Amino acid sequence: MLESNVKITSMRLYADLLASAARNGWDYTPESIVSGSKRHFDEMKLQLIAAGYEIVPVGARPHCPSLAKLASD
Repeated sequence: MLESNVKITSMRLYADLLASAARNGWDYTPESIVSGSKRHFDEMKLQLIAAGYEIVPVGARPHCPSLAKLASD
């Protein structure tokens, strides 16, 4: 699973949480929103990893020994 996809999903879910909080009269500082967004993303990644997913950074090139051997032959 690409890390960028996890980030986008996390941002959407966090925006929904903030919208719900705003409808209920809660107000957050910009610093709190940035901090909460990072925390939400980190927690989502940990939950996905715990569920067995691998989070791959964008641009990462997976290493596959069998394909590397074929390419060198």
